Amino acid sequence: MLRHFWIVIICLTIIGLSGAIQAQETTVWQTGEGISSTLFDAQRLLFTINRADDPNAVYIEAQALLGQARTAYTDQLQQTANDYSPEAASAVTEALADAQFALNSENPIAFAAARGRVWANLLWVSYEVVEGTLTAGDINTAQEWLLLREYRQATVVSFVDSSATLAIRAAAEGGSISGETAVLVLNDLRDTYYFRLRDALSELEDAAGEGHTIRAAEWAGQAGGYFQILRADFVQKQGSTSATAVDETFVQMQSDTLEQNWDAVREHIVGVRDLLADYQPVELSPELIAERGRLLYLFLKLVYIEYRDGVRNGAITIPIEYQEATTFLAQARSIYEELRPVIAASDPEAAQSLNELLAAIDTTIHDLGDAAAVQTAVNESLSLVQRTLQVEVNGGDIAATFTVIDTLLDEVIIAAEDGRYAEAERTRIEAYGLFESGPELRLANRAPILSRELEGLFWEGSGGQLGLYTLLDQEADSATLQTTVAAVRVKLAEAETFLGGALTTPLAALNSAIIIIREGLEAVLIIGAILAYMFKTRVQRRFIVWVFAGVVGAIALSIATWFAAETILTITPVQRELIEGITSLIAVAVLFYVTNWLFHKVYVVDWMQFVREQTDRSLNNGRVVGLAVLGFTVVYREGLETVLFYQALLFDAEPAPVLLGFAVGLVFILVVAYAILSLSKRLPLKPLFTITTILLLVLAFSFTGSGVRELQEAGVVSATLLPWFPENLLLMELFGLFPTLETVLAQVIFTALIVLTFTFSRWQGRRETAAATQKPKSQEVHS
Repeated sequence: MLRHFWIVIICLTIIGLSGAIQAQETTVWQTGEGISSTLFDAQRLLFTINRADDPNAVYIEAQALLGQARTAYTDQLQQTANDYSPEAASAVTEALADAQFALNSENPIAFAAARGRVWANLLWVSYEVVEGTLTAGDINTAQEWLLLREYRQATVVSFVDSSATLAIRAAAEGGSISGETAVLVLNDLRDTYYFRLRDALSELEDAAGEGHTIRAAEWAGQAGGYFQILRADFVQKQGSTSATAVDETFVQMQSDTLEQNWDAVREHIVGVRDLLADYQPVELSPELIAERGRLLYLFLKLVYIEYRDGVRNGAITIPIEYQEATTFLAQARSIYEELRPVIAASDPEAAQSLNELLAAIDTTIHDLGDAAAVQTAVNESLSLVQRTLQVEVNGGDIAATFTVIDTLLDEVIIAAEDGRYAEAERTRIEAYGLFESGPELRLANRAPILSRELEGLFWEGSGGQLGLYTLLDQEADSATLQTTVAAVRVKLAEAETFLGGALTTPLAALNSAIIIIREGLEAVLIIGAILAYMFKTRVQRRFIVWVFAGVVGAIALSIATWFAAETILTITPVQRELIEGITSLIAVAVLFYVTNWLFHKVYVVDWMQFVREQTDRSLNNGRVVGLAVLGFTVVYREGLETVLFYQALLFDAEPAPVLLGFAVGLVFILVVAYAILSLSKRLPLKPLFTITTILLLVLAFSFTGSGVRELQEAGVVSATLLPWFPENLLLMELFGLFPTLETVLAQVIFTALIVLTFTFSRWQGRRETAAATQKPKSQEVHS
């Protein structure tokens, strides 16, 4: 490209001068990130040169950007890099030179590979500088360079307090660096980059399978760079011969990637994985092995569930479910590779079998094979994981659940950044479903405010901050979405810490009592009011039996539904919310009918005439069926959730205090029921009717709001945040008042209908009274 020579030299000179002026104004991590983003911009321009209206101008701009990146490295990072690791510093320089050659040759594939190596080698430099400064006791430099790093989750863009960061911070506060601090920091970094190496191989495998050359080239270059960070430790543990074999495989892998020889690339990936199979950068503690074993078990279990729901008869029916099956499988494979040395140490055959099973699952999913084959392989894998890692299958493993939720939040961000907002929304619902079916059940009684804040952040919003549902519905930009995801993660971390604490015996008993009182009080108030009226008016016993039959049937069906969900059926959290929402609205409809009937009897029909009537004539079979349905719906509405709450509580507490609390709460409920019936005997009939009507109206109003809310959480009804509406937990629990347009509108409509029907009844009563009064007068005149 000699025709551009002088223009390029001028551009580089200008950039060099500006870089020198700004050299002291940027931090290490800002410089590193800046180099990476600048190279990405150059790569994007290089990729579009042949389609540009003015290729010459695009080429000059790309050259200027590359020059800016090289100058930034030379002026701000290279000297320190040379001081602590000339080899790593040279690797960055060579990768930048390869990028220059690729740009000169207008070869975007080679440029992508070089860009991947530049970034990974910058991380290598950072690792070496941190190690050297820790050894020298230079805390400030170690802190500065430690920020230029990656984390296990690549999609988390904000800085987090990793164990390395916390250790350095503690050392800085103490004024000295201990040997333990250095080990902790370097272990954290090696653990991270081994994870990222395996992740890069998986990304390369996917890109090769899809024929995405640019992406494959970048991951191939990056994977090789990650290994260089780990190489010294690898040599110490596995020997120089194995390290040389890995080096040679990576070189050949990058060459075959540039030539788009995908079969060879896949063979190299397998070869690298085999060479790394016995390598463990950090010795895992028994606690960490147990934790990651549970994660492996959970991810494998989710693979089959998502694949079963997403594929039918060899075709993808729900793309997001299929995508999540592949995501969970990738996570399972990554964790397996981390645990493989542990498994192989005790049972080499099991480690090999598990590796083959994972490969078989991958092939079946890729070929859209039979779900039964995936189920069989997954079950065999789960059995091996249980046996070799002594994994205890525990539905209450909250730590594993939080990790899966975090993975799904990553998928939400990725889908939204790609413009796939519908898929991002479905993934958000699944993440919330996992939260609701596990952590929320345990938080609801122990930390209700935190539970509500998380619910709001997943949906319409909380504390003035828009929630994920609202942002995805508005197709918000990536930065806004990531801010809310970060807020969700902060609250999830609080929840995980809170649930990790021990639940004392008194607190367990108190929580148990609160569950039965809170969930059962609404039902007892309604059933008590109905029975008080029926006893007061001395209805036939068979009518009372109908109401009791509805209550008993609801309790039985609640237990049967829970048992079926645990053993036979798959009732997802979304389906459970749908069931609860529908039963709530059915209860509202029945309450609407009952309260109108009561109002009609109290204020429309001549009261003394009604009292003199036989009640069994006014309580006909149709109305009794309505009361039985009401008893059934209000009990079933709370019954299933009550069973789930107690199941969750038993994960945190021993059975004895739970049973004690249940007994105390049940006694309280029975006392309330007795008080209602006793009071009804002392009250005159008309005041009893009035109190009953008001009570049922308030509960129907509450059921309207909570029923619509449950449909929102099932994804059936939208959720629009009302920022001005109070977000008060007491208002939500007592009156179903949630800060969303849909719930408030439903309650306004319910109130308006009550006012209209009651007004109409009064008007109708006055009309009938006037007609009855007028008739005797007319008869008197006639006579």
